[in-house]
Amino acid sequence: MVVDIGNCSGRDVDKLERFGLTPAPAECVAPPLVAECFANLECKVVDTRLVNKLNLFVLEVIKAWTNPAQKHPKTIHIHGYGKFAVDGEMIKLRSRKP
Repeated sequence: MVVDIGNCSGRDVDKLERFGLTPAPAECVAPPLVAECFANLECKVVDTRLVNKLNLFVLEVIKAWTNPAQKHPKTIHIHGYGKFAVDGEMIKLRSRKP
């Protein structure tokens, strides 16, 4: 699903509808949050100078959300060209703080 969402444009496709995702209201921006995601970031574009050269927008996070109902969330990170990293095994170490 991650690859399919990344390989289509929101200009052409309602991604929430196509992929069966649930919109949730955002506080600071017009686009909705995605209820199935562990984390959502509300952002504003702050720099577009690299769009034509590198297809890169610089964003500022203005509100961050996490879903506390997801007790053991895993994240997936794109490395590019079809390579992804998924969180590994969780370990718990005793704190040394008093």
